[in-house]
Amino acid sequence: MSKYPNIKRLVLIKDLLSKGPHSGVEILNHLHEKDMDIDSLRTIARDINILRDLGYEIEAPIINRGYCLVSTNYDEDLLERFRDFLILSGLPKSKNEDVIISSPPIRGIQFLPSLFDAVDNFYAIGFDYNAFTSEPTKRKVYPLVLKEYQGKWHLHSYETAINKFWTFGLDRIYNLKHLEKFNPNKIENAKAEIDLFKRRLGASKPMGQYFDMGKVEPQLIQFWVSSFYLNYLRTKPLHYSQTITKETKLLLNFARNETMTYTLVTYLLVPNYDLIKVIVAGLGDVVLEGPEKLKDYIRNKFGRLMSNVVQSKI
Repeated sequence: MSKYPNIKRLVLIKDLLSKGPHSGVEILNHLHEKDMDIDSLRTIARDINILRDLGYEIEAPIINRGYCLVSTNYDEDLLERFRDFLILSGLPKSKNEDVIISSPPIRGIQFLPSLFDAVDNFYAIGFDYNAFTSEPTKRKVYPLVLKEYQGKWHLHSYETAINKFWTFGLDRIYNLKHLEKFNPNKIENAKAEIDLFKRRLGASKPMGQYFDMGKVEPQLIQFWVSSFYLNYLRTKPLHYSQTITKETKLLLNFARNETMTYTLVTYLLVPNYDLIKVIVAGLGDVVLEGPEKLKDYIRNKFGRLMSNVVQSKI
């Protein structure tokens, strides 16, 4: 049996603790009710530690109170997406196909338990990769971190053949298998690379031209966000570094042709094209305030197309 817990089990534990404190025995009984074959409180304790590693702040049991879920960070979305998948996959098939409209199934999600195991226990993996622009190739990588963005899963890894860090879409991976174990401490700059990957919106690469081939590092990104779009960001943050400030100003929303109240929202991100897409897709509800270098880059790269989504210097 894999040392890494079943993802469904993590979801069940997280959902139970979100309703209030529960002891290890209560968690164990809850899992039994859900037909999970677990008979050890040590397994529960290990699952709790892994949830903490995923970003869940869980207090240890004290007298008359069990494990308590306090708060979460960015990685909560990882389990929430899998929870949604489990719920949807259990729905009965409708006799009338017109009553439900949904996106196509998320390809590659079946590899998540195996990839969690590989990341947690440091197994190299091999797979066939069907890229959009080339013929299928066989790859061997050391998996480092998983990320979900806009319904698509990505694996960031170190590829041994080219001696580079590389990101793969799970929807284009086939024939995945575990290989030998590897030592993560022997991968140069692995920890820094993982931190930088977490600071990227989505999975697109940092913009080499923007950084002038210099050191890639997170920057303070500042948006003015309309009152309309701000409600969306409150319920679904773009990134775990999101901070909604109390600073506001009146701006003309060019798409709506009306003056609206905008709020300053900040992020600590590595600029990439997924970030620029958010600015463009904002259609006037998102206006870039800074940094100046990013504003200049967008102006030079996209010209007048971006004039309405880049805040002028004050």
